[in-house]
Amino acid sequence: MEDDWFVDNPNDDDFNRKQKHKSNMPIYQKAMDILKTARLLGSTLKGDDKEMYEFHLNESALMMVTKIAGAVGSGSWLIAMQNAAIVRWHAEWMLTATTGLKHMTEADKNYVNVLRIDIEEFRELFKAWVKEIHKMEKDDFDDEWGLFIR
Repeated sequence: MEDDWFVDNPNDDDFNRKQKHKSNMPIYQKAMDILKTARLLGSTLKGDDKEMYEFHLNESALMMVTKIAGAVGSGSWLIAMQNAAIVRWHAEWMLTATTGLKHMTEADKNYVNVLRIDIEEFRELFKAWVKEIHKMEKDDFDDEWGLFIR
């Protein structure tokens, strides 16, 4: 149907190629690890700790995964940089949250430590990914806010 032009066709070879490429990227795989760990950690929290941390941990981890996927699939330097900035913010928030979880809650410290290590490893993958983004050709789009300018 012509009205469905905006929907990716899962049987489309280009779509499948992009999905495989994204899934094989170390940064995407590490973000998925962080999401799994965040969910496990959140499930161990109780009471006020659960209320304060669980939703936000899961939200930040999920945003990291989806924004990486969106950046990779966009083919756009501008969108990739915008998404990278969002990913960085969420990763930094999660790293900060691990300090609070470690010192001010009854959270399972093993999960907290695993999450912290995953985020530190993610940071190194992130730096390499951003270098790759900077190699992309300039878009025809301009950042109307003036933040991402080449």
